[in-house]
Amino acid sequence: MIDDQQKHSNGTDQPEQLNRTEFTSEDTVFSRLNLHPSVYAILALIVIFFLYQIVGGGITLLLFGMDFSDDNVQAIRIATMFGQIIFLLIPTLILIRFQTKNIFRYVRMKPIGFSEVFFIIIGVIAAQQFLQGYLVLQDMIPVPETIKPFVESIRESIEQMYQTLVMVQTVPELLFVIFVVALVPAFSEEFLFRGLIQRNFEYSFGLAGGAVVAGVIFALYHLNPFTLVPLMVLGIVFGLLVYKTGSILAAILAHFVNNLIAVVSVYYRREEILLPAETDPAITGTVVVMVISGVIAVGCWILLSKAADERRQAQEENNT
Repeated sequence: MIDDQQKHSNGTDQPEQLNRTEFTSEDTVFSRLNLHPSVYAILALIVIFFLYQIVGGGITLLLFGMDFSDDNVQAIRIATMFGQIIFLLIPTLILIRFQTKNIFRYVRMKPIGFSEVFFIIIGVIAAQQFLQGYLVLQDMIPVPETIKPFVESIRESIEQMYQTLVMVQTVPELLFVIFVVALVPAFSEEFLFRGLIQRNFEYSFGLAGGAVVAGVIFALYHLNPFTLVPLMVLGIVFGLLVYKTGSILAAILAHFVNNLIAVVSVYYRREEILLPAETDPAITGTVVVMVISGVIAVGCWILLSKAADERRQAQEENNT
């Protein structure tokens, strides 16, 4: 990974030139097509959107319809898992292979330090609490009465679908759902958005800019208007983790922890979820939680950045 400090050394953009030749130095399908990396990223998004959302989603709809019930939920989970692998992960790997002969080097599959792992886990937990508070405040925004029934019906359908997918009663079932909902998407989506899309957009927008663009696309790709802002924040954070640590493993870990917390929280709150809420959440308490969790998340980011810089410096000293 090329540091911004290196990019501006000697008043030249030499690392940017090195980054550019990385896309064209190998005899690959991509180099022969002579496409701009950002154009390739857009075409890749279109292809995978068609495969995953249209083809994969269409097959699931044909098999199960809109009936997400306890009778067929296990089959839907299995279909979801194979859909992620067949229509998202494998096409992503193929598209990356069109660009490079070394997939793992291209996506920056590099080890990270124990301290970085620790700060990522704590930071994600704090960030999720902050975003949950945001969703509470977002739900308090009044919706025009003319469209309120329509909006509420969509919201209920999405929530019911998700709860049916992750609601479990036993520990073995919980472990399987963690694998389907947390582990498989962490690898599949991160290889797509941080390994392929962000990597290509970095060519046009720089290292940090590519992370932001990929994060916004990550949120839009989920097709959920009610969690658009939290998904956008998480997507940008995942991208910046790759930018700061130089490793996609940081984003995969953060993605996995985020989804894991969501699944486990539903498991331990399953009785509460089945009952209607009796009181509205207190705004003051929500804001206090957001402030505390926000401070913890920012602190973890600062400490993570320091740990990543120290690791890179130690690696450079060992190589000299």
